[in-house]
Amino acid sequence: MERGASGTSAPGACARSERMMAAALSRALKLPGKKSHDLGEYDPLRQADSDDSADEGDVNYQKNGSLQTEATIEAVLNRDADTVVEMHSLKVKQCRSDQPSSVEVHATEVSDEFTTKTRTSFLPCLRTSAFLLTLILTMVLVLVCAFFIPCPKRHALKTSWNKSLGQAAGFPPVITLWDVNNDQVSDVIISFSSTGKVRDQRGIFRPQASLKLQVSVAVLSGVDGSVLWTTPASERLKFIHCGIGYTDGKGAICILVGVNHMLKAVNSSSGSSFWERKSVYPSHRTPAAPPVQLPDIDGDGFGDVLLGSKPVTLTNRIHDMSFVFVSGATGALIGQPVTYNLTGEGKLIGPKACVSTEGALYILFGYGSIQAVSVRDIYKQANGKGSLPPSLWKEDSAVEWKHEGNLSGVLQVYSGNSSVQDLQTLDGPEKNFSALLITTRNRLQILRGRHLQHLWQTVSSSIKDAPVAGFFNEDRVPDFLIQVTNGNNVKTSLIIDGSSGKELWQAELGCRSQGSEAASLPLSDGRSAFLFWAGECGAERSIWRTDPDRGNRYRLFLLHPSYPGVLLELATSSGPVTASATGIWKERKDAFHVAVTTDSNQATHKSQMGPLLVTNVGLKEAIVHSKIRTLEEGVAVSTESIMKFFSELRFCTEVQRCTVLTSSFYRV
Repeated sequence: MERGASGTSAPGACARSERMMAAALSRALKLPGKKSHDLGEYDPLRQADSDDSADEGDVNYQKNGSLQTEATIEAVLNRDADTVVEMHSLKVKQCRSDQPSSVEVHATEVSDEFTTKTRTSFLPCLRTSAFLLTLILTMVLVLVCAFFIPCPKRHALKTSWNKSLGQAAGFPPVITLWDVNNDQVSDVIISFSSTGKVRDQRGIFRPQASLKLQVSVAVLSGVDGSVLWTTPASERLKFIHCGIGYTDGKGAICILVGVNHMLKAVNSSSGSSFWERKSVYPSHRTPAAPPVQLPDIDGDGFGDVLLGSKPVTLTNRIHDMSFVFVSGATGALIGQPVTYNLTGEGKLIGPKACVSTEGALYILFGYGSIQAVSVRDIYKQANGKGSLPPSLWKEDSAVEWKHEGNLSGVLQVYSGNSSVQDLQTLDGPEKNFSALLITTRNRLQILRGRHLQHLWQTVSSSIKDAPVAGFFNEDRVPDFLIQVTNGNNVKTSLIIDGSSGKELWQAELGCRSQGSEAASLPLSDGRSAFLFWAGECGAERSIWRTDPDRGNRYRLFLLHPSYPGVLLELATSSGPVTASATGIWKERKDAFHVAVTTDSNQATHKSQMGPLLVTNVGLKEAIVHSKIRTLEEGVAVSTESIMKFFSELRFCTEVQRCTVLTSSFYRV
């Protein structure tokens, strides 16, 4: 009993050890086949069970596992209860003798655990403080930069605007689109006649030398129609071509071609003159077509151009075409002019560039027929027997067309019974020449492949305008919009299937609007929307009979392949459209149409014509305010569903098109 009393008064560590040893001894004594010895009145098992609960024993067992494990192993191996009791007594004595050190160790463990927890709880606070401090400093820095370095001001894009410019004259204006200020919006470059003062590239008005009509070139901002710059021209223009090179990596080079002899290059960003020549052609010749852009052939880093000229007066059936190479960097002539005498009658075709299936560059041209000559041959004749530039090394391994009589290097491409009115080259999947679209007075036909195999032709009445390529159906082959005129001057619009030549769509829309070409706009679904102008004739058209506003005689229509029986009237004009252009706003998935008319409302007693009126129409905005015209009387249409469909149109550039022309259409 004294031993039990002392066990209960011992420190906690030794008491727990004693209880665990007692529990182990009890389990050892209860093994089968063994009988316990007579230990007197003291029973360790009963004492261990009465001192503490089972949960406290489990915890103490974990903390003193070494003592318990030793006792248990000895009891199991020896199967001798007396030996176990004796060892237990020795362990208890050792525990009591080491009591001070055990308490010290326990206190040290508690201190270490507290220190570790303190350090662990301090690190997340430190990291959070550092993060918040960095965030606050960043926000302060951003606010300071926003205050002291404000963003550049940009004008809000006006989807529709009007601009009066100069004064209408007896010749049509020349118009082209080009982004001159790199704001991702195409600007309008236009020639016009004027008197009085002209704004120079610095924005300062200066007086003209005389009061007679002076020709100028202006750039109207595509954002709001404001004048960006104006530059004078020594004669009225015939062509404007941009993009042959860049000055200091900024503005592009735009070439202004006069109707007689002027050739001027200007910086597109400022309008300042880059170079100018006033005697490119002899006095008896005039430019035949827009400049043909070439790769760099003189090694100065700028693209060069090939200019074609024709005689001012054609006296007999033998006509000629003259070519000259011009440096894009300086305007200097590269070699001598090269002249080809041609036979034929009719309208002048070309010159127009064409890349063969093997990458060789050809020039197509002719009078009523089509001939071709390689740029390699023209360069050799212009520069003698000198070495060819690397850009002209490519040549065809086999002649694709027949040689034209005794003319050196001239190849015969097409000669038919009817005179050619228009020529277009259709590119294949690799952007090389694959087919020719030939338009005569009453026929439209396609010749394809290296050997110009006849694919199809369609016969129609008088074809006045050049065909417009687009995608009307879903066969991934380009279709063509043509506009024909009958004897009563009534215009009929047709869409011809590019695969078979069959008619896909037809509508009689009134009189033809002189000088306003049709256009097609690529859509995100791979098809195209078609735009064209039409004017009223003497006879009322069925689609206009219910229109109360009969004062506006010219109307801009939009046709979509999904609704062939419906036209959207987007805009109207009180006068004929003398020039037009169409472009894409890539970022907005929108398109725009620019039309040039005469502003009769501002005509004066000195000039009954009035100034030129340049109108820019954003198609998405125009669709919202458009009128629906049905092509068939008595056909009910759902106005709400049609307007919802057209309002969701997404326009895109050719590069964004998902469709790819099928190679079988162009295969030889």
